[in-house]
Amino acid sequence: MAKIIVCSPKQAKTPYTFLNTKVEIYTYEELCFYIYNNTVLISKSALSEKLFDWIRNEIDMPELADRLTGLVNKTAYAQDLLVEILNAGNYYEPDEIKVYIEAWQKYRKLSAPQRMKLKADGYLGYRRYIKAASIYDDIIDKQDEISDRSFLGNIYHNRAVAAASNMDTEDAKQFFLKAYELNGNPESLRGYFFVLAVNEDTATLKQEMRKMDLDDEYFEDIMMEIGDSKDDVREMTIFAMLQRAVFNKMNKDMTDYDKRMDIILGQLKDEFREQAI
Repeated sequence: MAKIIVCSPKQAKTPYTFLNTKVEIYTYEELCFYIYNNTVLISKSALSEKLFDWIRNEIDMPELADRLTGLVNKTAYAQDLLVEILNAGNYYEPDEIKVYIEAWQKYRKLSAPQRMKLKADGYLGYRRYIKAASIYDDIIDKQDEISDRSFLGNIYHNRAVAAASNMDTEDAKQFFLKAYELNGNPESLRGYFFVLAVNEDTATLKQEMRKMDLDDEYFEDIMMEIGDSKDDVREMTIFAMLQRAVFNKMNKDMTDYDKRMDIILGQLKDEFREQAI
């Protein structure tokens, strides 16, 4: 039988906004869901009186707000405060909260680069490309201390996605190539060719593939993968929009290419303004 969740009837008139992701929440249930899935992005400094006042006044949970206020100076870990929030209602079952606690006990035992990657990946998922790139760069700066080539390759791959999503195609190409060198992941190589296609014509793209002993069938697969997406461009990530735009350029549909690029550039400007705040 499917789980039934009884939501609190109290909905905030003014949402609480997590500034680093720009996510707005209106209910206790939304707060719990955000916490459960984004703990790496929630620092203890974010658990302040501003949040506690919102819990007290907007969703009418003064007892929880008071407990959090009393607890904030008694624990070194943000997760302890977050568990207090999760335990205050019935959105998650005790077994689910137990899994959550165990997951974060394991998280604390990870190496610093592993924890940093999880945080950067979280920002990447929320399209906070500048924040994500900054953390990936910090890891790369210390790459001599990392022995796991696959892990480091994945760092470079995600750094390339962040660069491509900000239209930094030159860096994206180099990061994808470095990622492929380290992790041997075909997706990193494909990412390189997707980005290369932004500024190059079909002949140049094929020539570059032949230098890597890749045949025309590989080229066709790349173009088919780009062209397969039928989603509304406004609902796609910037990187996916870019791939679709490239497909249209390669097929001489410059009207659609220009339209999509205008949307991409407009969204980039909007996201840059948000990330600069």
